[in-house]
Amino acid sequence: MLFKKLKLKNIRSYNELEIEFPKGSILLSGDIGAGKTSILLALQFALFGLQPGQKGASILRQGKDTASVYLELEVEGKSIILERSLKRGKSITQDFNAITIDGDREELSTSEMKNRVISLLKYPKEFVKKSNLLYKFTVYTPQEEMKSIIQERPEIRLDTLRYIFGIDRYKRIKENSQIFLQKIKLAIKIKEAEITQLNHLKEKLVQQTENKIQLSKQVNNLQIEVSNFEKQKNEINAKLNEIQEKIKQKQFLDLQLSNNKTELRGKQELAERLKREILQAKNQIKEKIEFEPEQIIQTKNLLDKHKTLIEELNAKFLNINSQISKLNMKKEQSQELNEKINSLENCPTCFQPVSQEYKEKISKNTQYELQSIEREIEPKIFEKNQTIKDIEKEKELIRGYEKDLQSLEANKIKFEHQKQIETKIKSDTFILDRTLNEIDSLNEKINQTNKKIQEFKETEKIYEQHKTEFEQINAKLRQAEISLAEKKRELEILKNQLENLDKEIKEKEKIRSQINYLRQLQDWLEVKFLSLITLTESNVLIKLRNEFSKIFNEWFSILVSDSLSVRLDEDFTPIIQNQDYEIDYEFLSGGERTAVALAYRLALNQVLNSLLSKIKTKDILILDEPTDGFSAEQLDKMRDIFQQLEAEQIILVSHEQKIEGFVDNVIKIKKDETSKIESLKP
Repeated sequence: MLFKKLKLKNIRSYNELEIEFPKGSILLSGDIGAGKTSILLALQFALFGLQPGQKGASILRQGKDTASVYLELEVEGKSIILERSLKRGKSITQDFNAITIDGDREELSTSEMKNRVISLLKYPKEFVKKSNLLYKFTVYTPQEEMKSIIQERPEIRLDTLRYIFGIDRYKRIKENSQIFLQKIKLAIKIKEAEITQLNHLKEKLVQQTENKIQLSKQVNNLQIEVSNFEKQKNEINAKLNEIQEKIKQKQFLDLQLSNNKTELRGKQELAERLKREILQAKNQIKEKIEFEPEQIIQTKNLLDKHKTLIEELNAKFLNINSQISKLNMKKEQSQELNEKINSLENCPTCFQPVSQEYKEKISKNTQYELQSIEREIEPKIFEKNQTIKDIEKEKELIRGYEKDLQSLEANKIKFEHQKQIETKIKSDTFILDRTLNEIDSLNEKINQTNKKIQEFKETEKIYEQHKTEFEQINAKLRQAEISLAEKKRELEILKNQLENLDKEIKEKEKIRSQINYLRQLQDWLEVKFLSLITLTESNVLIKLRNEFSKIFNEWFSILVSDSLSVRLDEDFTPIIQNQDYEIDYEFLSGGERTAVALAYRLALNQVLNSLLSKIKTKDILILDEPTDGFSAEQLDKMRDIFQQLEAEQIILVSHEQKIEGFVDNVIKIKKDETSKIESLKP
């Protein structure tokens, strides 16, 4: 990772600031309080945001409501831009987060932004919740914080370094193992309580097994008894079926006898009824009626003939009457014309006076015409009267013929009825003879059926005896089946109890096996695993301490005289030696204390970058006031320090002007009302 450009707005002492970071060593130079450390804190905020316990007020410029940071950096050749902002509300919170990777910009939540940066820097997953701590000890640690770590109590310093090196997991493993051991012991106690009844259950299983054997014998005996009863029942049932066939024959004969008797009564009633009807019919035809069908035909022909004649006479009458009416009408018209002309004075057509002579002439003509009409009417009136007489004569004849026809029709009906009675007498006589024969046949059948029925009386007695015996055997069979069912149910319950007992015993045996396994696991954890973890942790710490101590002494030897040397004890506490005796840290000079802290810082950075070789922050190192209290001779040795550091980008904060000659780039910062960059000198 390399820093490229930083833009600030309302961050600590800055209203606005834009600064570019070249490769190589960079000195942020300026007086105390000029704003050098604010730039370092802004870099940290841009990368990780506000840290747990850090207040927004430590970043936001006093009197301002919003602040923002823009940081360009390079990671593995990728161009990355990080943007964050703060906003004042009820409290000061992170308001906006965005990341741009090779031109692709994405807005994220605060937690998403943090995870994305950690992933880009290739920090181990276990450092997600302690990302700033790893950054602090690999990239940027304020010098005073390093001095406080050195002066911290040994157990706290060791826990801190365990945390930083990632070997605090061994401590957690041991703590978790102790918790796990307690749970194992508790589980053993619980499981031992669960198997306390195991021996009692085994004894109960043996006893219940013996009961099952006895009960099985009883069930077997009852099954034999039931089988014997069923055999007897089947034998008696076979006899009953055999006898029942004969009884069915008797029932058929009884039914046949009943049917024959019923049929006989019906035939006898029919014969009596036929005798009565034949006698009544003979009484009805004592008086013979003679009838010839030709008489009706002749009478009908005469009747039809005279009806035709009367129709012709009626037609003639109507014709004559019509002619007479026409002549009378003509007569009336002539009279009306004569009277009309005699009454005229002027002609209605020409309006000329009508003469008396003309009137008389018309009267004579009219009189002549009327006489002619009278001569024509007289014979027609005579013919009309004669026709009326002929019609009345024909009507009288028709009434006589109709009366004769009715008499003949009545005789015909009587004659036909007489014939029907005679036919019925013959039919009934035939049926009567046949019925009498059937009565004789039925009487014979009834006598024969009665004889056959007498033969089956003994069979019914035998059937009743076998039926009683069958019911007794069936009752015994039902009782035996009930007893067998009860024993089987009892045996089934006992089998279920045995299965449950066996299952419970197996479960408790399984629990016993689990107890044995848990005890083996307990022994393995206590004797082997925890010892192995302790040994592994010890070996890891020894290796780390030896490497750390060696590098720590190398950096320290560059900064101080040859008379002093340093090493680390088991708690990673610096031990300062002056040849044959140790010197307490409190009795060192200010420059020597700074040298111890700087050497410890550089050694820690080098060890961490070596252990966590995949992290992307090993190319950059930030040192904040690393030379506080140094003598001129010690300041000169910083040149050797910078030359031996392998980081591609070193950002140094110092107010010592002499340091400017040891670095590749110098950025001078001056403070008036706000901090600002005064000049940039390579």
